[in-house]
This record gives sequence, C-alpha cells and structure tokens, in this order.
Amino acid sequence: MRVILLTVSAGAGHDAVCDVVKEEWEKRGARCEVIDLFSCLPPVLKKRIPSLYLSMVQVCPSLWRTIYKRSDVPYKSSFFTGKTLWSGAWQRMRLGAPAIIIATHPLAASVASGAIQSGQFKKPPALYSLVTDYSFHGMSLTKEVTAVFLPCKKEVDELQHAFPFAQFVHGCISVRKKWFQPEEKTELRHRLGLPVNGKVVSISGGKEGLLHYKNVIKSFEIKAEGVWTILCFTGENVKAAKQLITLETRHDVRIFPYTPVFSDYVKASDVLISKPGGVTMTEAIAARIPTIMVSPLPGQEEENKKRLADLFISSNVSEAGAAAEECINSHHEIPDIPQVQTCELVDKMLLLHEGFEAKKQAYVGRGSIYRLNHILAMREKQKEKGEFHT
Repeated sequence: MRVILLTVSAGAGHDAVCDVVKEEWEKRGARCEVIDLFSCLPPVLKKRIPSLYLSMVQVCPSLWRTIYKRSDVPYKSSFFTGKTLWSGAWQRMRLGAPAIIIATHPLAASVASGAIQSGQFKKPPALYSLVTDYSFHGMSLTKEVTAVFLPCKKEVDELQHAFPFAQFVHGCISVRKKWFQPEEKTELRHRLGLPVNGKVVSISGGKEGLLHYKNVIKSFEIKAEGVWTILCFTGENVKAAKQLITLETRHDVRIFPYTPVFSDYVKASDVLISKPGGVTMTEAIAARIPTIMVSPLPGQEEENKKRLADLFISSNVSEAGAAAEECINSHHEIPDIPQVQTCELVDKMLLLHEGFEAKKQAYVGRGSIYRLNHILAMREKQKEKGEFHT
C-alpha cells in the first residue's frame, strides 16, 4: 500500500507527527512518502510564504487571527488552495499514486481535497485529516475527506452531532515513545550535568524560537526566589541566542539552539514554559511535566490554550517566574491521561480504508447522487444554524 503524508513545515510539530506516523505505517509494510507543501511552491514563493507567515504572526497577529477565523468553515474551498499555487503538490501526489493521503495540517487537507476533486488520480485515494492541535479547524473537513482524526473524544462527539454526514474518529497527536517512558529525575540530572537539588526550568519557543526569552528570564530575576537553572531552547532563533549569551542575571542560564535529547532535559526539569503548540503540549502530557503556557500564536495556539486551561497554567511572560515558583510550591501535578497510541491510530485508518474501498464498489454509478444528497443536507444544516443564531 502506498501512503502519502502531506504536511506544512510551519513549525516542527507537523513534521514530527509525520515521522512517527510514517514509522508506524512502514512497520505494516506500507510505502510512505512525506510531502511538504511549502517545498512544492513555485521557486519565487518557496521562501517568501513561510517568512510571510512568521512575520504576520509576530508583527501583525490580528491579521493572521482574522485569516484563521475566516477560513474556519467546513466544506468551503479557499482561494489560496487552488491549482495556481499548488500544481507542484498536485503533481507529486498524482505521481505517488497513493491508496491513502494523511494530511497533518488543515491547509494540507484542503489542498489534497482540491487534487481529488479535480480528478488528478486514476483511482481516488482515501483522505484522512489528522488534526495536530487541540481544536478543530474548518479547513480540515471537505466532502473529499474520508475521516477526521481528533485528539479530544468530547470534541469528536460534538462534531459528529454537528456534521452527521462526516466521519470523526478519536485519534491522537503522535509523539515519540520516549516521552511516555518514566525516568528517574535524579539520575537524569546527574547524566545531564544539572543540579540534583536545585530548581530547573525548561523554556521552549518551538522550532523558530518564537518566544521573548529575555523577558522570561527577567521575570525570574524579579519574581522568583533563589537561583534557578534555566534551560533555553532557542531553535533557529540565532538573535535570541546571542542576546542570552550577554544577559546579566543571577541565574544559571544555559542555551540550546538544538539538542537531540530535548525530552531528557524536559523530564529532568521541575517546570516547562512554552508556547501552547499542539505537539509540545502532547509531549508535556505524556511526560507529566507541569507546564506554563505563554505567548500563544494567534489562531490555533490561542485555541489550544483555551482547551488545555484545566490541565496547564496560563501566564503572561512578565509573570512566568512567579508562576514557576508557585507551581513548585503548590506541587502542581499532571494526571495520567490515557491516550490513543499511534499503533491504534493506524489500525483505525486501515479499518476505515477497508470500508472506504467497499463503499466505492457499492456506489459505482451512484456517487454523484450520494454526493449531492450530502451537500444538500449540509446546506440545510447550515441554514438551520443561521436561523438559530438569528
């Protein structure tokens, strides 16, 4: 079986999920290909669109928030998901001749839907929308999507009731198994050269290092007691790393642009301070590390912050030091939350694919009628919703 994992390299989270899911599929003998939509853009736009996105979320967050909300409409094609931008991606998908396409981003789901709708494939593949945040976005659901996988069971039930003709499945945000493995904190600190009895905090801004590290450390200078060991994971943000090198502080600040043992450092810490990215929050849940959510990006991360408000602590950057101190003093603990494992996720996808193939055989010659009924029913549903709000 050929499987295409369609992703968008906006942050490392979507890529990380792809790697874990790909590994599980390959254990089943599938031939997998990962396609990054940004790498398929015309040469002129390959670097400009990712940098435009980063500039937008930092300089003009209200604009990105508006785009996010305006595009949050199921069963609606967007002007930026058509053939003009994504002909390269459509061609790569067509050449891959997949039986299944797994989209790990709402944009990826919408682009794949356009490819299927325009007849790019001799044999249309099943399309799974794998949500890698804790909130559903409307672009993840089109009439070409076979099923939407969500990490929250409650949201699955709510959406299934709201969109009865779609298929919603309880899935997971796949992370490496090492995050679930319990580790002895004292042993980890000895191995990593961290103070065994000291207070340790990890600060992560994701792949792009989109966090005001300097201001977080200043909050520890003013609000926190004693000396902390502060581990700053700055990612690709070279400017932030240079600023931290010259920063004067009483705390022990250590800078990591990248480390393959990030999970060990987080597990060895007393607290994690991070933007509420879907994958990072899942890793924190798996490791059961108390987490303080700061500086959410507009759109998806703001929604994650709302969804996880009962589990993690929300704070401003200026109050992060006080929040970390309170977290230690109150012995804040994360409960052991059962999660769907990646192997179970792939099992569900395989079962759905069997049903998808059976339906295609049963509906030969009648597909357009079923599709028309589906669209009419959803329009009626939207009309009722509008009348209710009025």
